[in-house]
Amino acid sequence: MNLPESLPRILLIDSNVYFSKRLSEALAQQGFDVLPCTQAAYALTMLEWNTPTAILCATNLREMGALEMARILRSDPKTAHIPLIAIGNDGEQALLEAYRAGCDDYVDRRRSPSDFAAHVRSFLISRQDGF
Repeated sequence: MNLPESLPRILLIDSNVYFSKRLSEALAQQGFDVLPCTQAAYALTMLEWNTPTAILCATNLREMGALEMARILRSDPKTAHIPLIAIGNDGEQALLEAYRAGCDDYVDRRRSPSDFAAHVRSFLISRQDGF
């Protein structure tokens, strides 16, 4: 099954602008409309106007990362359904920590941008299909 006809919107939250640009380009090649943001707190306010198909958020942001954001998203019925994919580089222990916090997936930022984008696409398709 394919993703919906309209471009699925991804909210990408990461303070590394170079990483965000490279990943945004790879996601666009996979058919996503990417909204980059450098601050998680600001990104939360964006959810009111631009509800994304999924949120990709770094775990190492200063004020609030994916682990803290998961608790906020899951506590609100309007945002509880939005998939949250944590981005980090801490290995298997971080994967378990992300799942415990309420994230839907975890991706190592050391993957190539094209591999990362393909993973996100596969994740969303499998989620849409009920897996």
